[in-house]
Amino acid sequence: MKKITQLALAEEYYNNFPLTDFFTFDINPYVSIVQFESEEEILQEGTSPAYLYYLIDGQAKLYLSHENGRVSLINFLNAPCFIGEMELLGAQNSSNGITAITRCICYAISIRDCKSKILEDVKFLRHLCLFLGQKAIGNTYNYSQNQSYPLEVRLANFILMTSHNQYYREKHTEAAEFLGVTYRHLLYVLADFVKRGLLKKTCSGYYISDLPALQLAAHLNGSK
Repeated sequence: MKKITQLALAEEYYNNFPLTDFFTFDINPYVSIVQFESEEEILQEGTSPAYLYYLIDGQAKLYLSHENGRVSLINFLNAPCFIGEMELLGAQNSSNGITAITRCICYAISIRDCKSKILEDVKFLRHLCLFLGQKAIGNTYNYSQNQSYPLEVRLANFILMTSHNQYYREKHTEAAEFLGVTYRHLLYVLADFVKRGLLKKTCSGYYISDLPALQLAAHLNGSK
């Protein structure tokens, strides 16, 4: 995590993404702007977050580790959204793991310094309720999409969503579980994408060699 200290850049973020609209009190003294690089950990699994983050640019993924060592990919987080809100509310004592997919820019609100003021702010709590409601609706829609389209469409969307600099590097076991298919079926469709020239297998992962064709596959049958 790197703190953004350049005044001009910080002022640009504050002007374009006014966090003050969410609160009845002046939140600025408790806020800093931070940057996470691709694959950097935003929340460490099993810890109590020191900050409530508001993602203003970038994409991250949420995962859960099991006692048997298996890791499950749970969801994707896209700007703008809160990170760590469930821990702030006490809905869970420790956080799930959250890792940046792309470079992520966040507001970091110090929980230690203003937790009581935040949780007593009706304006903020109303906004948070709306955010959580929209999040639940989005999760339901994504689940429905996963059940309604063939794997080619869902995998193409998944690759586009998780790739960075046109490289796809997700673990096959996690991708297969997230998409609700067998490991073997996933590998079969990936191999077909390579055969058709949509992807190229490299030592660094799968390179998207034909982006328009992959986007077309992702929108087959009207998928979004």
